[in-house]
Order: sequence, then C-alpha cells, then structure tokens
Amino acid sequence: MTLMSFHGRLRALSLVDILEFLRVLNRPGLLSVTTGGAAVGLYLRDAALVGSTSTRPGDRLVDRLLGWGRITPEQHEALLLRVAGGEPMFKALQAASGLAPRELIEARARRAREIALETFEWNTGSFAFIEGEAPAEEAAGVSLPLLDLITDGIRRIANVALFGERIASPDWIFEALPEDDGRARSRLEPHEDYVRGLVDGVRTVGAIVRLSEFTEPETLRTLFLLQSTGWLVVKPGPAPEDDAEADLEGIIARYNGMFGRVHAVMMREVGPISEPLLEKALRSLQPAHPELFAAAALGGDGTIDPDLLHRSLRGPVAQRRADLVQGLNELLYAELLVLRRTLGPEHETRLLREMRLDPARGLATER
Repeated sequence: MTLMSFHGRLRALSLVDILEFLRVLNRPGLLSVTTGGAAVGLYLRDAALVGSTSTRPGDRLVDRLLGWGRITPEQHEALLLRVAGGEPMFKALQAASGLAPRELIEARARRAREIALETFEWNTGSFAFIEGEAPAEEAAGVSLPLLDLITDGIRRIANVALFGERIASPDWIFEALPEDDGRARSRLEPHEDYVRGLVDGVRTVGAIVRLSEFTEPETLRTLFLLQSTGWLVVKPGPAPEDDAEADLEGIIARYNGMFGRVHAVMMREVGPISEPLLEKALRSLQPAHPELFAAAALGGDGTIDPDLLHRSLRGPVAQRRADLVQGLNELLYAELLVLRRTLGPEHETRLLREMRLDPARGLATER
C-alpha cells in the first residue's frame, strides 16, 4: 500500500475535519500542527491518539504535573536535576515525585489529551500528515479514541464565533441519519439530544435557533457537533428550475465546469487529500442515484465522463433530464460541503459568487 501524506493551511475548526477524516481512514501516522511558532505532533493508530509532542513552554509532563498541583516546586526542581544527570524521565518522575506508576500513566494520558484539545481553536498556521510515522518510544497508557477526542474538543471550544463561520447560512436544513446505520457515534449530553430533537428535515438552522432554549452560538455549536460526529447531514437543496431548451450535453458541461472549479480550489489549498474527500462525496450519493453514479468516478480534473453519464440515463428525455439535474445538483452541494468543511466559508462564498450559485435553490448560470 502506498504511504499517504498531505498538508494544508489551518482554517476555522480544521482539526475537527482532519481528525474525522483520519479516523474514518484509520491509517497510523503523525499529524503535525503548527501556528505562531508553536508545533504540536499527534501520533495516531487504530483511530486513537497514542502519543503527542509539543514545542510550547509548559507542555512537558513535569511542567503539567506542577501546573496541576500534583508535584511541588521542590519536587519539580529535583526531578529536573535527575533528568539533567541522565536519568530517564519516567523513572526520575517516580523517584522524585512519589507518585505511583498508575498515577503517572494517567497523567501522561491527560497531558496528551490536553495538548490535542488545545489545538482545536487554532485557525491560522498549517498542518501535515505523514503516514507510518510512530513515536520514538512507545508510551504506556495513551490510547484515546479519536471520536471521543473530537467530541470533547468541540464541546470545550471557547471561541464560539467559529461555529457561526462553519454554519454560516440560516437557510441550511439538517436531517437526521438513522441511528442503526452502523456508524460509530459519540454519546450525546442531554442538551445535545434536545437540539437533535429539533431537527426534522424541514426546519432551517434559523428556525432551530429561534426554537432552541439555548443561545445561538451554543445551538450552532451543537449542530456542528451533531454533523461532525455522524448524527446529522445537510439536506440537499431542491433541484434548479430546468431550462426547456437546454440539452443534456449542456447540463453535463455546466456541472462539470463547476466540479472542476471545486477540484481546482481544493487541490490548490490542501493538495492530494482533495481527491479522496471529493470521491467520498460522490460515493455517498450512489445509494440515492444508483443508475446515474454506479459506475461514475471523478477524473483527474474533478469532472465526470459525459459519455458514462449519458449511458447511465434511462426513460423519456424529460425524465432523463430531471434525473440528471437532480443527481448532479446533489453532488455539487456535497462537494461544496466538503470544500466548506475543509477550507472554510470564505472559499465557498467566493466560489458561489464566481459561479452565481444560489445556496437556497441550486444552479444558476456561470459567468
């Protein structure tokens, strides 16, 4: 199997999208995140965090223990002297702190978790993933499921304005996914389950915010959490009104032009990770449009073979045109959602403006 690597720039809540992508992909490696001169490394294996590194002051285990009040300043100084003398850190900790091995292993896992969670609000800087990279030394006691980490990270974000950036339109409509579809999901807290109950596939985000007992930022936080952890999906907008004179070739060409634009922006900003993300969007629509997308695949420029689409259509011309527009419209919105989640709403807004695409209705015409 070819080893995978990708990199990109951080945007609002980037770490949620990256960790969820790597959780589903389930490949071991090192995710490096940098911002403002600080660098954090997260080692992943079996859809879990198994170790972390950090260049930030105060992130060493000894400094965290001091900050948590688990060791005294005198013990902190004594164990630093032991380490400076060549004694291994973990043995020095046991000797100087008086903490039992079980307590130190718990502290090591807590440190890894805290370092990871503190990066969730980073929205400037860069990230890179290198498959196959492993910690220099195996650390006992660190195996934190990524799904739990993602859920806890969203819950503790203090900058609630980030959720408004990621769910920017009050006209979005969410719909619930079946609970028995086999997906791994986080356990919801009571207020999260309450907001989930307001989602009926008809109410817009704006309507849910008005109905909710909680503030708009907290309701948006919960909706983002529910979407990110597999409870909800954005419901596709209605198909655009047909132009009676437009032919099938013209429809496919216009949509392929937009698919190509989405692909180009994604490749420019995040590189090779774009292709599996966009391909996943296509595969997600196969159950709903089996004839149209059963054999479809995205080409190297993000477009779909027009001849293949033509051969997949059945029935009278009017029915074929309706099926084609509906399917391609849903694929476009699925790809735009990938773009928004990966790069942020500013890229989506710019692209929508270029393509004159109305988020509430669907395709208009390109400039």
